[in-house]
Amino acid sequence: MTTLETIEREHQFEYPALYKQLDRDGMLSWGTLGPGWYSTEFPRVKDNPPFLLFANDFEIIEQKDISGEVAEGMLFADKSHRFVPLGYTGAGDWYAFYYNLKDGDDVPIVLVYHDSNEAVIMAKNLQDFIFARLLETLIEQDPAYPGLITEGDQAANAGNFLRTHGRYLSPRQQEIAARIYEKGVITEDELRDILEAEINFDWLDSSFPYQTND
Repeated sequence: MTTLETIEREHQFEYPALYKQLDRDGMLSWGTLGPGWYSTEFPRVKDNPPFLLFANDFEIIEQKDISGEVAEGMLFADKSHRFVPLGYTGAGDWYAFYYNLKDGDDVPIVLVYHDSNEAVIMAKNLQDFIFARLLETLIEQDPAYPGLITEGDQAANAGNFLRTHGRYLSPRQQEIAARIYEKGVITEDELRDILEAEINFDWLDSSFPYQTND
């Protein structure tokens, strides 16, 4: 039994098929996370970037930590909200599947803020989330906060990122991503227009309180 299957059984839910495929493909590990990760693990994984390695402000959650986060209810989350985390921001907020709005195999991805009673819906499913994060990575970098994609040869990093992630997109999303990556940069206005046209759904960008009132 895989770690993900153990988590599913323990907490009585089923991961989206795409997330399981990422696991089978070895995409859900960045190596051993911790203080020495950048010097020891990043050089090893950067040429075949695993899940969202070069995405802006994203750090994967290790599978061994997922069950504990779910059991603890992600800080003060009301138990009526069914979150399953898949990553963190640099500030310690969670990216998580949100099973309350599950529709078939579509499980929305939300950003759950740890220091405020707010969760924001980022995409209707994992495929759209990957698409959005791929494009967002090519927004011009803030020199004060350069992303991992700027480490070394940025063009090579971008090409590798698209190569390992494009297979998980729809054919149309692959076409759009390839065009943007060939250009090498996207403006915030262009990104907004593409996402509104391609991944929009009723709950996109809406937010809700999630913490218990106890």
